[in-house]
Amino acid sequence: MSVHPAPYSVVITTFDKRFDAHLVPLLAQIKSQRPNLEVIAVINGPAKADFDEVYRENILSYLARFPKVFPTMFPSFQSLAKLWNRGALTSSHERILILNDDLDLRAENGICFFDCLETAMSAQQGTFKINGSFSHFILDKRELIEVGFFDERLLGLGEEDGDFYWRFYKKYKKEIPSVEIALIDNIQSDLADEGYTKGIRTASKFNREFIQQEKYKTALLGGYRGMFDKRVNQILEDEKQYPYETFYLENKKKI
Repeated sequence: MSVHPAPYSVVITTFDKRFDAHLVPLLAQIKSQRPNLEVIAVINGPAKADFDEVYRENILSYLARFPKVFPTMFPSFQSLAKLWNRGALTSSHERILILNDDLDLRAENGICFFDCLETAMSAQQGTFKINGSFSHFILDKRELIEVGFFDERLLGLGEEDGDFYWRFYKKYKKEIPSVEIALIDNIQSDLADEGYTKGIRTASKFNREFIQQEKYKTALLGGYRGMFDKRVNQILEDEKQYPYETFYLENKKKI
């Protein structure tokens, strides 16, 4: 039996090429295991094409089959950093399970993935990676605000997790923990939008160059490595993103 933590939401980021192969089975798994869990589906648009109207109709029809699934849709391509931020902002709860769409959530011998997750969430407070990966992680909204939202200057995909990890350590002088949780598999699909320039696998060349050439500099002394290749210091300061979110969280009950 699972231990029930405080309420939480699920955010899934997705796009047209992964609808049938990945999103359809993933959402079915989530809703078979936790039918009333709030799910925010953040749907990205194409980088250099018109939004597929058939896909728009199909995904909205599919999401409408399930209770408590709320779509956020972008007509044109947006950064993964923005998708994660908007998903977190949309979620009703302060803890959020953020998922890539290419995952398999299993159930075996009467135990499902969410049983394992909720036991872990009751024992581990705050933000944590699952099985060492940002393909699936728990995000604490208060920590997101304190550390600073995912950097939306990373206009494509990639490096947003390493940048947040680095800044989390700078803020709290500790690393984001990782918790081992069973019954979840990362398929690691190579299906990607064709309209942006790739670097490593599906990651954006732009993002890697921004991190390595503009935001951080290799540290000759001191610095911190985190998820990066070398120890670095931050040389480009962060702007405050979504500055009124704290005010909203503190005052929303007064409305």
